[in-house]
Amino acid sequence: MKILVTGSYHSGKSTIIRSLTQGKSISIDKKNTTVALDYGIANIEDLRINLFGTPGLKHFKILRQILSKGADGVLFMVDSQDKNSDQEAKAIWQEVQEFLPGVPITIAANKQDLPNARKVAQIREDLEIPPDVYIIPMSAKTGQNVENALRVLLLVTVQKELNLLKIMMRHDGEVRGIQFLLDDLNIEMRALRQHLNWLELRGYVEVDWRTSIYWLTPAIKKVIDQPKLILKEFSV
Repeated sequence: MKILVTGSYHSGKSTIIRSLTQGKSISIDKKNTTVALDYGIANIEDLRINLFGTPGLKHFKILRQILSKGADGVLFMVDSQDKNSDQEAKAIWQEVQEFLPGVPITIAANKQDLPNARKVAQIREDLEIPPDVYIIPMSAKTGQNVENALRVLLLVTVQKELNLLKIMMRHDGEVRGIQFLLDDLNIEMRALRQHLNWLELRGYVEVDWRTSIYWLTPAIKKVIDQPKLILKEFSV
């Protein structure tokens, strides 16, 4: 899966990627400011997550547009303490809506370890965040809720495919399961092939077209079956 990590200047994008990858990320920066991208691979719920961090300065819009292509979800970093960065954050939020319409977004309210950090409710009001978007209070520096921020985004992203994945569970591992799935969904084989290829690329399924069998991966079954306790904890 590809996750875009974006947000305003100095909101903590590079730091959270370093934290999620145990320091094994790549950063193209100048004087500790990202000027191209940050990249790293995280493993959450046994799913391989490719993290692409964007520069936050205003004049890097074209880079943010390029890096956003093909993203399955957006982890949007917000500086909880610096209200002066809100206008910049709003501008980048609008970019995300333009570049990735309909793609799931989770807000990571960073720097909660600092004095005078704003509460979630205040951040939602100040940035005019829609009521159905999760805001996770966290600290990239201390590690507080770092993995939970990405985990919530993962759950929200998977929920977009939840109805299809539950239907797919009916014929998981069955001989001719692809044909049975085709009948259940009442779509053309070409459309089903495209969607299964999309799911396989992201680690949701494994497909054997020769035997017409598919398997939901153990990682995705875990995400489907686990209770939504995390989402309840960070209620919208």
